[in-house]
Amino acid sequence: MNQTFTPNDIVAYLYGESTPAQTRATEAALAADPVLRGELAELTQAQASVPRVRFSARRRLLQVVRNYALGPDLQLSV
Repeated sequence: MNQTFTPNDIVAYLYGESTPAQTRATEAALAADPVLRGELAELTQAQASVPRVRFSARRRLLQVVRNYALGPDLQLSV
C-alpha cells in the first residue's frame, strides 16, 4: 500500500506530534523515498532558521491582570 504524506504529516513528524503509527509509517517512507527525505531536510532547515522566542511576563504585570480579573470590574451589573 502506498502512503501519501501531506505537508502537515511531515510537520507533525518533525515536531514530534505524530502518533506512534504515523511515526512508523513516516520513517518507513523516509527510508524508501529520497524526495520525501529532501522535503524533510528542507523543513528541518526552515525550523532551525526560526528564532527561538521565550515569553515571560513580569510578575507585576501578572499581578495586575490577576487583580483585574478578580475585581468587580468584570462582574455583571444587575
